[in-house]
Amino acid sequence: MAKIFVRLLWKMLRVVVWVEQLVWRCISAHRVRIVQIVHPLSVILMLLAIGFFVIYELFYILPECSDVSGVYYKFHCLFMMFLLHNIIGNMVMCWRTDTSFVGLPLDRLNPTPAEAHLWHLCTHCQMLVPPRAWHCRLCNCCMLKRDHHCNVTGNCIGHANQRYFVGLLLHLSLGCCTALTYNVYHLFSQHSQMFSDPIQISMDLDTSNLMNMLFTHKPLSPQLSWMLITGGILKLNIFALVLACAHLIIQLYMASRGSCLYCVYDRSYDLGFWNNMQTVLGKRMFWIALSPFVSSPLPHDGTQWLADPHKPSGKKPV
Repeated sequence: MAKIFVRLLWKMLRVVVWVEQLVWRCISAHRVRIVQIVHPLSVILMLLAIGFFVIYELFYILPECSDVSGVYYKFHCLFMMFLLHNIIGNMVMCWRTDTSFVGLPLDRLNPTPAEAHLWHLCTHCQMLVPPRAWHCRLCNCCMLKRDHHCNVTGNCIGHANQRYFVGLLLHLSLGCCTALTYNVYHLFSQHSQMFSDPIQISMDLDTSNLMNMLFTHKPLSPQLSWMLITGGILKLNIFALVLACAHLIIQLYMASRGSCLYCVYDRSYDLGFWNNMQTVLGKRMFWIALSPFVSSPLPHDGTQWLADPHKPSGKKPV
């Protein structure tokens, strides 16, 4: 029995490796087409989702919960505009900020004699790159402290723009949490079902009425239709909140231990909690939550990393 299980596991691993190789072959062969199609599509879907929730909350949910001319409604409108400013602003800054190695000044493209032994050769770019600079096959260049490639922002997240990505996730999480609070309060005040299940609703209906609606194509009642729509939006809201919070927690955890998603187990650059956070978020790490346009200088340009030989290293080949 154990041998069968081991053989099955080995075959599954071989399939995973084969799929990974197939994906990388497709990326290598159709890199430009993937970038031209997937990136704009991801950005459009993201903006459409944000716009839908803003319009839904401001023009349907909030007017049902409060007086439009009152202070409560105006305060929440201002708060939603603040979140929208930070979400869109951080997306734009992530996209505009160049975190590639070739984007450095010309005098930093070559190592100094004291740093030469720390740099390594990128087999794709055929040039020396600093520590923690890794190649991205979609961007087709090396990124300074590359964390991951993000389709939503359309580029790599690395040393120079990771603070904007963290800000984007932070305000997305706040926005989803705020929208969830509005939606739950609205459904509770309307004495409606929090999670409208179409199957359960169809079971609660009289069987003859249900068959009559199915075969005569009669529309559902407005109350039942809105119950299904608001329940579906609530589920979508919960999914978006969990997704944004999970990514935010992962990013903060990686930043706090001096690591990154590209090389999760590498802790050789761990300088302590506050120094690690300052390396990612800059010297004004708390002020960047107010706006993506707040200046927060990073300690260095992404080429000078102090490694601790006593801490575990999980370096990947380039």
